[in-house]
Amino acid sequence: MSGSAVRERQVPDGMDWVVRMGRQCVEAERSRGLGTRSLYEVEHWIKRFGVFAQAYKLATPRDVTTGVVRDFIIAANPKGSPSLGKTIVWCIRKFCSFLALRQVIPVSPAQPIPHPKARPREKLPEYLKPPELYALLETAMTQRSLQDLTIVSLLVAAGPRPKEIVTLRRKDIFVGEQFIFLKVKGGWYKRTPISESMAATLQEYLDTIPPGRPLLFPNQWGKPIDTRWIERMVRDAAAQAGIKRRITPRMLRHTFATYAADRHGITVTRALLGHSNHSHANTTEVYMHLIPSKFRVLMNCHPYPSTVRRRKSW
Repeated sequence: MSGSAVRERQVPDGMDWVVRMGRQCVEAERSRGLGTRSLYEVEHWIKRFGVFAQAYKLATPRDVTTGVVRDFIIAANPKGSPSLGKTIVWCIRKFCSFLALRQVIPVSPAQPIPHPKARPREKLPEYLKPPELYALLETAMTQRSLQDLTIVSLLVAAGPRPKEIVTLRRKDIFVGEQFIFLKVKGGWYKRTPISESMAATLQEYLDTIPPGRPLLFPNQWGKPIDTRWIERMVRDAAAQAGIKRRITPRMLRHTFATYAADRHGITVTRALLGHSNHSHANTTEVYMHLIPSKFRVLMNCHPYPSTVRRRKSW
């Protein structure tokens, strides 16, 4: 008997439909291009739901109601963590939507359950001050490879996530029109504008790679670079630039968002970051804090200095 047959027979009663449909759901999401980490989360929480289904004797998919899904989310997240709860709701929504798509159930019972609201941030996101930003770019230009310079420039000039840089292809770059296509969360492509200087840097980099190579940033073996490689490169470049604190690609994205919000407002920044719908409004608003260097200018505009003068005591 094959190993797969043994495993199938070891599946407990009451869980077999969850396991079987769960595998099909994961394969469907994989074919859609869902990321490895997201696939792992979907598979993990479907398995956890299978254990829950066995305990609650959910013999068929039609036994799964909105109340059952809510009970599972509460049981899986007893401390009420917003981030964990959001992950669980997202994964179970995927599974229930798949069941509804395959017409196993009429409608998704998880659809009415909202994502838990995250608590307000107690700490503003860290970003690079102008001297740090100039030092990093100067170091990338003079002491790093052209590939490193291009990646660092993209992070601070367009605000992509590291994973979005990893998946960039040559055909996603439109230097003449000054925009690039980024594959963002959800598997869709976002048209992202770039500056004239960023377009020039990309063109210089494109001139150095073979025309037949589809990947924009491969490693030494011709495979796509990974996000850890980008993290190490950014950290090393920051250390070379003399920046004392730890710099990450996420911090460079925050830097882009902070300066974009300061100059262009929340609506433009939301579009540039890919926060296109209203559910991301609070996510973008965190960047709407004034840059400290502007405090003095703003306070000098206050009517107080021109209306009140302290008299000298003789």
